Amino acid sequence: MVVFGLEITPRPDLPAIVARWQREITDSELRAGYFAILDAADAQQCSRWLLDLRRRDELTSTELAAWINADFFPKLPQRYAQPVRIAFLVSPMRALQEQSDSSVATIATASQTRHGYSTALFTDEAAAYDWLAR
Repeated sequence: MVVFGLEITPRPDLPAIVARWQREITDSELRAGYFAILDAADAQQCSRWLLDLRRRDELTSTELAAWINADFFPKLPQRYAQPVRIAFLVSPMRALQEQSDSSVATIATASQTRHGYSTALFTDEAAAYDWLAR
């Protein structure tokens, strides 16, 4: 399924939902994309997600960071049989860029386990799948 510049693929063999942004997107497309991922995960009852951000630029704003942390992430705890694990896949260059409070790297590496979900940042897809399988 492709929506909002985002290709969403259920992978029951992993098991995971793989979401790959295919183009640059707007703030509203990002928000809609996250809800499309949530809908796909709900349909599969899948708590493991790989979000591939390598084909789009970083969208940073305090508003988006606040939305992710205050509105989206709180929807995740106890939604599925297992806690949600989100692996953010970025290019090595992007992983080295300066981080801001609203960057994906900062959001992804913040410890969220106590909130009922976990996030991590990866530059290697195999490592991301390995982490998701734990």
